[in-house]
Amino acid sequence: MTRLVFFLPLLYVSLHALTIDLKRGIENNAPFAVLHIQDETPFTCRVFYGERGEPTLYRCDFDQMPESGLKPVKSEFFKIDFKTATGRFSLRVVPRKRSFIQPLPPPVHERPIMPAKRSERSRHWIVVGYEEMPPYLGRAEKHDEGLAFPLDLKSYAIPTIGAVDINGEPVFMKDNRDIETFMAIKEAFKAKKYKKAYDLASEALELYPHSIFASDFLRYRIKALVQENMKENADEIIKLGKIYIKRYASDEYLPEVLLLLARVYSATGFISDANYFFNRLIHEHKDTKYANLGLIYLGDQLYINGKVKEATKLYLDAYYNARDLDVASLAAYKLGVRYLDRGRTKEAVKYLSKIWEKNREFLLKEKEDAHSIARQLASRQAYDLAIEIDKALLKKLKKLDEMYEEVLFEIAEWYDEKGDIKEAIAWYRRYLDEFAYGTYSDKAKKNLDELFIVSHDTNSSEALARYETLIKEYKDTPIADKALAAKMKLLVAEKKYDEALLLGEAVESIADPKAKEMAKEALKEAAWEAFRKAVEEKECKRAITMVEKYGVTPPEKYDVFLYECYVIYAEYQKALKIVERHLHDRPVDERAEWLCRAANVHVLRESYKKALDAAEELRTLVKRPLKKCPSLQWYEVKALHALGRYAEEMKLIREMAKRYGTDMRLAEIYRMGYEAAKREQDELQRVWLLKRLIDLQNSKKSHPYSPWAEFELMRLLKAQKAYKEALKIAESMRELDLKGERAARWRYETALLYRLVGDDRRAVENFKACAQMRRGGAWKKLCEEALTLENL
Repeated sequence: MTRLVFFLPLLYVSLHALTIDLKRGIENNAPFAVLHIQDETPFTCRVFYGERGEPTLYRCDFDQMPESGLKPVKSEFFKIDFKTATGRFSLRVVPRKRSFIQPLPPPVHERPIMPAKRSERSRHWIVVGYEEMPPYLGRAEKHDEGLAFPLDLKSYAIPTIGAVDINGEPVFMKDNRDIETFMAIKEAFKAKKYKKAYDLASEALELYPHSIFASDFLRYRIKALVQENMKENADEIIKLGKIYIKRYASDEYLPEVLLLLARVYSATGFISDANYFFNRLIHEHKDTKYANLGLIYLGDQLYINGKVKEATKLYLDAYYNARDLDVASLAAYKLGVRYLDRGRTKEAVKYLSKIWEKNREFLLKEKEDAHSIARQLASRQAYDLAIEIDKALLKKLKKLDEMYEEVLFEIAEWYDEKGDIKEAIAWYRRYLDEFAYGTYSDKAKKNLDELFIVSHDTNSSEALARYETLIKEYKDTPIADKALAAKMKLLVAEKKYDEALLLGEAVESIADPKAKEMAKEALKEAAWEAFRKAVEEKECKRAITMVEKYGVTPPEKYDVFLYECYVIYAEYQKALKIVERHLHDRPVDERAEWLCRAANVHVLRESYKKALDAAEELRTLVKRPLKKCPSLQWYEVKALHALGRYAEEMKLIREMAKRYGTDMRLAEIYRMGYEAAKREQDELQRVWLLKRLIDLQNSKKSHPYSPWAEFELMRLLKAQKAYKEALKIAESMRELDLKGERAARWRYETALLYRLVGDDRRAVENFKACAQMRRGGAWKKLCEEALTLENL
């Protein structure tokens, strides 16, 4: 079975050690995507499943927070977003199609023994999204039964020396500024900033004359001049090109420079010089893509000089010899354009269709040229390809582009001329919807009226079909307005509210006053019913749309629902407006509830002083404020913390510790309080907060702030010379699943504490355990040094 796989990069994000790379590929005409998630430190990715057993969410958790925010990304296969919390960073991947996740093992030279079971933590995870069959010959069948043994690959490890130069010698680059400059030149050239690319390349040649990229610097100088203005820069291009040929006679990009010189000479009328470089390029470098490009540009030179037959032969040679898709497309393009010029439509369509099948983006690269070709094809009755090109152009154009309206009308007109009535009607309607008073609107209306005469356009409902006919037949007349109003009323009666709402803009264009009033009443009823249904189904977004787009004014009983919706969508100002309407309600209980919501929304808006004011008013209003507002203290402590009111914050945290006991939400409060105590240099409060935080985590067997909290508390206790108490904390950390440098640090700290309490035997045991760790980092080295001192 023939398989074709290629990758297209869609997303690349790098934040220090964390790298997120999304690529798209095709295998056997079936698209798939591979999301790579890599970090220097191993991390965990969890899978959440839906009711049918299919993965609905992948979540990867990292200890290090990013320095800059990341925006959500949506692709064909995944929705990717990011969530940050105190001390934690999570990447969330929601699959939009079938998918699976897999950790990748480290390279053999790093870990030659492959474990029998899949690791729960890895530095590299991949998420594969696909439609029907997983890529790479399908996903292997999984067998859970049987024995599993680790696989030792030490004997297969191959020594490496890294990068080598042209002579095969290892390259040791201490100063890679020339590399950075070269990459900057390439980026500038790719972005069509040719002046910048030229200046950077010129400066690079002065700064790094002996760089391995010197030839590239000179080459990009030439290329930039060619792109800026070949004729005006001809003298300098020729001068630099000759230097390049003399200095880099064996360079792999010599054919490209020969091509540029040939083109410059040809453009400036020095045909004999141009022929010299064309011939040298074509004969000395015939297996390169530049040789085939030389055939094409030499063909242009011959065609301009009236040698049509010889030019056509060169285009055909380039077309059949080219291995590069863009080069073959350029040759086919030249053939298509030349055949159109000579009136040979069949041959032109043949070669232009080849491009359209294999490399249509090449044909669409220059919009004006593509449009010109489409019009020439249509003028010769080659409507199918002309319409396809115009449709593709339409997707690339914005409505404000000058070409947009013309292309849209052309598609309808060409379908009309081709005799495809159904498509012609649809495109004329689309044109009139978008350009009711456009350049071609009168002609479009006339043509549409003529098509209705010969068409049999009917809807499922006889009445709706009649109204539609009247609307189209008597457009912009009172009859059409009344037909639209009647249609709106019928759609609402049949509970087709969505269809009625889609006609909202059309209702605004009704001129007849009575018809417009009836249509607006129907539209208002449709919007109201859609709002009520959205509330029943708890669809916040749709309910908000009905309010904001269609002007629905719900009674007060829906205010709580709308408030919650606005909070969900972070529309805090709109939520606050709802709150403010109820802050003077007469029923005390209702006012108290709205004061609670006011405190919440003010915290969300970071209006912390107003949040405390609302909380204070609530406490004054009712005897048992926490019963009316269970989250009141949570709002208050966040506001106090943000305002720097340390004493009140600490007092409230101690109250909350007594009230909520083992509520895991207190972990965040303790952490927040610790930051305030640290800022105030309150050592006693810091110790108390860390102890509460650690006890809470241990009681819940959840450790979001470990081992940071334990290490910090141990440090503070050591500073107070409470070594035994610090040692208890260290011993309690045995329950934590520490890896790598964290585990090494724990061993080292434990060993030091044993030494401080006089238990040298256990101190040495921990130093030894630390020294034997494979990935202990700097802590392992400290343990080794400590053992060396012990031996002394």
